[in-house]
Amino acid sequence: MITTARIHRLPQVVADAIAAGEVVERPASVVKELLENAIDAGAAHVDVALDGGGLVRIEVVDDGHGIAAEDMDLAVERHATSKIENTTDLTRVRTLGFRGEALASIAAVSNLSIVSRPPANVAGTALRVRTGEVVECVPAAAPPGTRVEVCELFASTPARLRFLRSTSAEGAAAVRVAADLALTHPEVAITCRSEGRQVLRSPGDSLRGALRAVFGPRAAADLVDVDVPGDISITGAISGAHAHRAARTGLVLVVNGRRVQHRALQLAVDEAYRGLIPAGRHPFGVACLDVDPAAVDVNVHPAKREVRFSDERAVFAALQRACWSTLRSSTTYSAAAAAPHRTESAPGSSSVLTLAEAPSRLADAFPQVADASRRLDDLTPLRALGQVDNEWVVARAPGAVVLVDPHAAHEKVLYQELRERWASPHPKQTQTQLLLIPVLLEGDRGREERVERHAEFIASCGFGVDIFGPGVIRCTAVPATSSGVDPERLLAELIDTLDEEPTGDARYHRVAALVACHSAVRFGDRLEPDAQQQLLDRLLRTAGGMTCPHGRPTVIVLDDAYLRRSFHRPSR
Repeated sequence: MITTARIHRLPQVVADAIAAGEVVERPASVVKELLENAIDAGAAHVDVALDGGGLVRIEVVDDGHGIAAEDMDLAVERHATSKIENTTDLTRVRTLGFRGEALASIAAVSNLSIVSRPPANVAGTALRVRTGEVVECVPAAAPPGTRVEVCELFASTPARLRFLRSTSAEGAAAVRVAADLALTHPEVAITCRSEGRQVLRSPGDSLRGALRAVFGPRAAADLVDVDVPGDISITGAISGAHAHRAARTGLVLVVNGRRVQHRALQLAVDEAYRGLIPAGRHPFGVACLDVDPAAVDVNVHPAKREVRFSDERAVFAALQRACWSTLRSSTTYSAAAAAPHRTESAPGSSSVLTLAEAPSRLADAFPQVADASRRLDDLTPLRALGQVDNEWVVARAPGAVVLVDPHAAHEKVLYQELRERWASPHPKQTQTQLLLIPVLLEGDRGREERVERHAEFIASCGFGVDIFGPGVIRCTAVPATSSGVDPERLLAELIDTLDEEPTGDARYHRVAALVACHSAVRFGDRLEPDAQQQLLDRLLRTAGGMTCPHGRPTVIVLDDAYLRRSFHRPSR
């Protein structure tokens, strides 16, 4: 039987908790809101401290203009703000915060204390709030600026804690927020300490300084400055055509000083790199767009992560052109464009053929490759005839001529060998190769957190990796198949993709494919006749289909019937 409940007003504490859920999802949300408040307050220096991943304590101290004593109580009420006055102001928002919900939402799910003093005042004010209720508001000695301390986050709503990740993962997410704001506002010096250790120090002098602090000096050196004025101006720094990463997470998009997530803008940047970097690789850096605030709606998401443009196509085109022109005018472009696996393409071009993609295009041209019934076993014996321009290996099989992509073929062989070795999720013994000289990799807190969280899995794959010091990851061993590769690049890609397949067989597949790709012979490497034949013999002994783990054909078979039809010869 269905009964109709009477409509009633929610108790204020319940309404506040619901509202807080839209703004405060995790400790990183708190750090974002407090840092944005500090930046809006004109701070030149902001210090962030985290304990227990931010669940035990978050402290944000700034030297901004502070909060007047008479406004302190109002600061923790919902919909109270100093940043807008009327609906017209919503159409030209320039500040990071404007909803008047941040402090109220944080106070509803934590123990909050604020000590603030405007520079013109001789004394400050201290306010303490416990789960939404003001406990104390008294005069206090304080330096100019504001100190906000958030303790026992979600202690009053323990159900929320079940949806959070580990302490280290939550702490890393909070640090990433601080790093994003250091990039979006490089004029502000931002430091961050997690569990007593300094993990970020952006000097507040320039974008280049912030880039070095966030990406590390070496990666920052691979970035090319962007400065394209116009009605939609684009500034920032993006990776040169020679530098790219396995994950998309390295690209920060900024609209009017606000970090945003916007699929169309991401695609605009990707389009600028099309034909310059290999498929499956992604640029990194920061792209800042300055758009007329009247043409941007920043009020489409409770946490202000998304924006909407009145003319999205114009913004897309401006960003794509700016990145495209920057890449082609950079000193790194000519070398990248001359590389065998890259071909230049202009914006709007619909077809780009690189040598790395050529086997797939040839497969379309020769339907035999698509024959699902064909197996490598059908090609036995397979005899090498030679190599064309240090690229394709030409071979003879019974009744057919076979073209072989040596990199894809070798990658398939190594991939299957690794999968067999890692058949158990926790193999008892993994073949490793100790490095004579350990490799040191620059690591931000996100990378360090992934290394710590996935340490057992990394070791099971044959890597010896540990945290060597603040911002430094050390590699002492790699899988035996990878003894001749660049361990620094391999390790960086491994760490950057660890979270893409969090568990199970898919994660072993991804790492095996990554290691195999790095370890296989390069397309364009010269192979001696004996090496050609050895590769073909190993390929025939390898189980599986006729493609590499990334889906590229390893061989293209031109059987006798096809060749006779093509040359107008009678069939046998």
